[in-house]
Amino acid sequence: MIKSVLAYDIEDGVGEDEYNDWLVDVHMPDLLANPFVDKLLFDTVLHPITATSGNASAIVNTLVPYRIAEIHFADMAAYENARAWFAEHPIPPERGPAGRTRFHFYVLTDVLEVGREDLGSVDRSVLFAPGGAR
Repeated sequence: MIKSVLAYDIEDGVGEDEYNDWLVDVHMPDLLANPFVDKLLFDTVLHPITATSGNASAIVNTLVPYRIAEIHFADMAAYENARAWFAEHPIPPERGPAGRTRFHFYVLTDVLEVGREDLGSVDRSVLFAPGGAR
């Protein structure tokens, strides 16, 4: 699986109810109209965490967004097809996030999902960045 991950705040002057109504009634349907998008996830941030599990390390949160969102794709080909589909079927500006959403970052990621039953067979190759370490 491939997914895009983004962090954002709601733009000043846009109410939370107004924003979430637009998100559910307009933006989610526009995104899911793309046949190559598998799923959307929206994680509203509750509060920052200031230490790792077991308090082994302190964490200074320099970014605490309103929400983290994910767009899921089956694989890289599906992502590329989704981009091409949006190029042919653009979301009209008045329906898009401009003026509503202040993005902090937007990245494409490869996914390694691990449950307790998977620990003995983790595919470590997914952990390596394409082209080697940064």
